[in-house]
Amino acid sequence: MNVFKRVAGFIVVSVGLVLVSQAAFGWGFRAHHVITKEAVGVLPEPLRAFYATHVDYLVEHSTDPDTRRDVVKNEGYSHYMDLDRYGSYPNFNIAPTFKDAVAKYGEETVLKNGIVPWRVGWDVDSLTVAMRSHNTPLILHLSADLGHYVADMHVPLHATKNYDGQMTGNIGVHYRWESGIPERFGESYNFQGLDSAHYIENPVEHAIHTLERSYSFLPGIFEADSLARVGIPKDELYRVEEKNGRKEYIYSEEYYRKFNTELNGMVEAQMRRAVSQVASYWYTAWVNAGKPNL
Repeated sequence: MNVFKRVAGFIVVSVGLVLVSQAAFGWGFRAHHVITKEAVGVLPEPLRAFYATHVDYLVEHSTDPDTRRDVVKNEGYSHYMDLDRYGSYPNFNIAPTFKDAVAKYGEETVLKNGIVPWRVGWDVDSLTVAMRSHNTPLILHLSADLGHYVADMHVPLHATKNYDGQMTGNIGVHYRWESGIPERFGESYNFQGLDSAHYIENPVEHAIHTLERSYSFLPGIFEADSLARVGIPKDELYRVEEKNGRKEYIYSEEYYRKFNTELNGMVEAQMRRAVSQVASYWYTAWVNAGKPNL
């Protein structure tokens, strides 16, 4: 699979004719907006007051990493890591630093495998420096970016080389899980009673553990997608639309209702975890900065 096609957010497979999945690059825009907004609410004071003042900016720019991926070189690699290129679950062997990984595998391979845990670590360090210097524009920019990458780690399909179900007969499941489900059912999601932001001792190690947890949900996703198709005739399962010279498969509402039932609250639970983790990474940078009055 050409790496550019992955980071551009679509997958092309050949099965007699060219099919194009609806795979998005990260949580859908709506989900990123919700995660960012809710994360502000679980911050402790006085940090919450600062972020609440700028919540509109943070929400609006929470999707910037996705919108710039086609124009910023190597941006795409910051959104995922294929853990199963470094061993088998649960025994992955991820280098603690990007430098260590490059020394072992070479930079091109490491980039193609994805670098999101290290990107999270770099952004925490950069956000810490920005907070120490009271650079509000930079704090907001980095906070929006960091929140995006942390949220993406809670999408299980960002943790595997089978990122669109292309290896298990679940092509297009990436979009259907991370965008199709929350866009249809997200209004009913409950973000009350979330864990408050907490200090993260080792941001990179914590990020790797987050990805490993996300990876553990993959079998359930593929099974749920397969079960959701059962009993739906092919001509009622999806319709085909032509967009920009490509064919897209738009799945039916019946499929989505069944898929959501089979997932049994998984997407909502991952969004809730993402909210708490985004806030915790912001909080960690603030503590590391000496808890400045922003």
